[in-house]
Amino acid sequence: MNNQDNKQQNVFLKILEDQKAIRECIQNKGDLKKLADERHIRFATPI
Repeated sequence: MNNQDNKQQNVFLKILEDQKAIRECIQNKGDLKKLADERHIRFATPI
């Protein structure tokens, strides 16, 4: 069960890191589509 808890924590940390990367990309006027492809991020609405 410890491995499962660790995996859930890793998923949560990945989500937080992705949110930070998205925010920085938007603030720096970067390519959001490229960032999503690199980090394997899916959005609810297409970009």
